[in-house]
Amino acid sequence: MALLTWSVSVDEELASRVREHVGDQELSGFVARAVEHELERELLDGYLRELDDKYGLVPEKLVEHYDALWPS
Repeated sequence: MALLTWSVSVDEELASRVREHVGDQELSGFVARAVEHELERELLDGYLRELDDKYGLVPEKLVEHYDALWPS
């Protein structure tokens, strides 16, 4: 697999939090997983919008019902 090197800018506080979480040696892998995760979320969001367009929004009372069943 070919690798590319990117230069990105992030807020200092976010960079500090990431460094504390993964250290410098694991940064590339962590960022790659985060980007992949975000792409998957965007695909899922698009799919859910398609379902809403096709079938309509889930009724709020139904959402409230199942939300109340979810463990706190």
